[in-house]
Amino acid sequence: MVTNSGAGYSTCEGHDITRWREDVTRDCWGTYFFLRDQYSGNVWSPGYQSTGVEPDSYEAEFYEDHAEFLRRDRSINTKLEVVVSSEEDAEVRRISISNMGARARDIQVTSYAELSLTSQVADVAHPAFANLFVETEFVSDMGALLATRRKRSPDES
Repeated sequence: MVTNSGAGYSTCEGHDITRWREDVTRDCWGTYFFLRDQYSGNVWSPGYQSTGVEPDSYEAEFYEDHAEFLRRDRSINTKLEVVVSSEEDAEVRRISISNMGARARDIQVTSYAELSLTSQVADVAHPAFANLFVETEFVSDMGALLATRRKRSPDES
């Protein structure tokens, strides 16, 4: 699920992949990207969340198969596409960055997601305890970060 601000959550087979709490006043939970102009130090996101930085222009467009967030900050245009596969348990996010200015820019991109990997009921009851069972490792031959959940008991799936 993704909101018009770019916040939201991912879930699969009764397990929350990312942490989520419904909060209509803040809308602050989700998977985010942070963009930083190495020259100016300006920081913003391709969606309105998580930085809350006011853009020069912003559009959130929702289609049957994906969502797009179009944003302009000074001379930088960004497009964030969020797609959930209808055939596989997969979600893909793609960012396109266009420099419309006259000078070269160096933009640093950082992704962030607060992983849960458990049911929302268990996570809400004890979020700090739930964090103890999430493990991450970098798989260099795939160039990927792999997150798994350690079993709390032998009968846990």
